[in-house]
This record gives sequence, structure tokens and C-alpha cells, in this order.
Amino acid sequence: MTGRLPGEHPSKAIEASVNDYLAGRCILLGVTGSVSAYRSVDVARWLIRRGARVKPVLTRPAAQLVAPMLFHWATGEEALVDYTGRVEHILYSKDCDSMIVAPATLSTMAKIAYGIVDNSVALAAVSVLGEGKPVLIVPAMHKSMMDSPVYPEIVERLESMGAVVLPPRIEEGVAKYPDVWTVARTAAALTARGRDLAGRRILVTAGATREWIDPARFISNPSSGRMGIEVAVEAWARGAEVYLVHGSTRHVVPHMVKLYSVDTTEEMAETVSRIVDEERIDILVAAAAPADYRPARRMGEKIRSGIRDLKLELEPTPKVIGGLAGRVRVLAAFAAETSESREDLEKAALEKMEKYGASIVVANVVGREGVGFSSKDLMALLIWRSSDGRLHKDFIGKIDKEVLARTILDIALKVE
Repeated sequence: MTGRLPGEHPSKAIEASVNDYLAGRCILLGVTGSVSAYRSVDVARWLIRRGARVKPVLTRPAAQLVAPMLFHWATGEEALVDYTGRVEHILYSKDCDSMIVAPATLSTMAKIAYGIVDNSVALAAVSVLGEGKPVLIVPAMHKSMMDSPVYPEIVERLESMGAVVLPPRIEEGVAKYPDVWTVARTAAALTARGRDLAGRRILVTAGATREWIDPARFISNPSSGRMGIEVAVEAWARGAEVYLVHGSTRHVVPHMVKLYSVDTTEEMAETVSRIVDEERIDILVAAAAPADYRPARRMGEKIRSGIRDLKLELEPTPKVIGGLAGRVRVLAAFAAETSESREDLEKAALEKMEKYGASIVVANVVGREGVGFSSKDLMALLIWRSSDGRLHKDFIGKIDKEVLARTILDIALKVE
């Protein structure tokens, strides 16, 4: 059988299946000769599920480790290893919105940094930088190479050229390719918004706090921490210096931001207040779900099971965002409600804005299947006050937390 097969490539079936965060975007995926090259297949699929078109480019060593056919299968685009007379690096750099080099060997990083374009990925990356478009570089190598004197020099040079270097995870003496979600999520935000938050200091809270009844039991809630983590990664990718204060989470905590792990609501409140004062925070996004009440008395020993009519006296916990108005330029708060009524959500949002002096409030529904705690989506209403004092309201309905993170930071830029 000869000629082109009828119909679309099967990869089209997953296009924008999660959300349309990257609809209409083209991303060039450069893969170099690291043993972690196979992980970029999952990065490509993640991006396609958000609406992106992904064009793979492999160095020859990468093509020996992972067959180009696998990337063709994953993306629906033929993987380019050797350039032809069509000068594909020029075509791709003009056609695509950004490029990811993942994994990036030290050799290819150096080639990009110094314009030694003797492999396909380095040539494409230099061309994309020449077009003034974002390039995300994801190093993967033995730690001894990362600890060599040349590595920081290369990273500094790449960043001075406008490239973004996502630090690797250091484990078992190896500078490892970060988890696929972190790589793809960073690339998505960088592609969609560039470095529009450069120079801002952003503090984010995430996850649930725990209030201990005894050494074995605590009061908490089902928050997974996903909303705050989405905001933190979005902000870092867009150029901000990010501080993440998190309680209990069930999602990957981004390794490239400044992390502060806390347990109780009081610890979270104290940590947030200290960071606000010490670091001169511009934007605070309070996406955590701190417990509102704690036992008035914590038992030193485990309460024996089988006790009937056990009574627990509760007292309010400190408010994490209490007293922060005026100490940051933009305060974004969340109000969790069980009512789905637009009127009730708007009332809750306005009350929170008035009580805490928030610039932005996200009122969202909890206790409903498919939205809220532990879900990828929220049912939300946003209100914000612009710099001219006008109040804006937007009942956005069901929204993916990835998209909501972008929306919150977009609004924060408008109201600061």
C-alpha cells in the first residue's frame, strides 16, 4: 500500500481532551541523548491533551535510545533527526511558539549557549531564541557534571540569552529529569504567557492543615493542595520568585520554588506573616484550606477507643490572611461554599473581600462530586477590584485548576 493513509492521526483523539490551555499553540520538543529521553513522550502527550501541536526533534544519540517512530506515534508529527534542504529549523522556529529541550545533556546545553549548532536540537534552539520565543531547558546528567565549574557558567549564559532552565531533581547522586507534570506544566505556562511576572515576589499557600486531637488523630479536610501548587508552578514559569507554604498535599510539590512545610493553621499563619515581612511580597495567593477550628485541649496520649459520648471542645484557629491587607500589593483569597447558587457565592466573596481587604476572591463550591477538594476542577465565581476602584464579577462556572491558576495571576497583574 502506498500513499498517505486516509483520516487523521490517532493522536488527534486526545487533543484538548483535558482543557484548551494551549489551544492553537505549537511547541517544538527537542530530545537529546540522555537515558531519560523516553520521559519526553509523556510530556508530549500531556501538552497535546491541553490543545498543543507538538513537533519532535531528536539528536542522533537520542534516536538511538528512543526510536523516532515512538515520537511520531505520540505526536502525529514525524520526528526530525537530520535536517534537509527544507531548512526545517527555520520553518519550525517561525511556526512554533516555544521550544522545550528535555532532557538536555550538558553537551547540548553548551552548544546552545555558545552557538555550536552541530546537532539538530541545538540548531533548532538557537533559531527559536533568535525569533525571540521562549525556550525551556530541562537538564539531566550525573551530579558530578552538574557540580563541575562549567555547569553554572553555561546556565548563566543560557539565562542571559533568554532561555529558562528548569533545575533538575537531585536524587541518588544524579541530576534527574523532573516529574513529567512539572516539566509539561512549566512549559505550558511559559508558552502561554512568557515571563510576564519577572521581578515579582509571589507567596502561595496550598494544602490542608491538621489540628491534633491526640498523637493519633487530627481535624482536617479533603484538600489535596492542587490549586495552590498550580498557582506556584504557573508563577515560577512566568518569571516570579515563588514562595510556597504548604500543609498536607497529595500532589507533587514543585522543587524549583522556595518551600515551607507546615502542619497546623497557626504554623501556616506565622510562616506566611514572617515571609510577607521579610521578603516584601508583591502578590499573595491564599489557596490553602486551613482548618478553622482546633481542639481547645490536645491530649498527650491516644484517647482509648470504645469511649461512649466523647465530647470534643473546639476553638477558632488564627486566620492565615488576617491582618495582611496593606502588607502586600495584591491579596487573592478563596471562599469555599457548599451552595451552588450564584447569589450565595457572590455574597460569600464580597464578605471575604470586605473582611480581609482582599483584591481578588475566588468563591468556589465544595462538597459536590467532580469539583472542589481533590478534584481537577472548581465551580467558581471571581470578584476583583481593579486599581481604579471598580468592582468586577465573573461567574466562570466549572473551570480546570490549571486554567484558573493562569486566570488568577492574569487578574493580579491588572489590579496590582
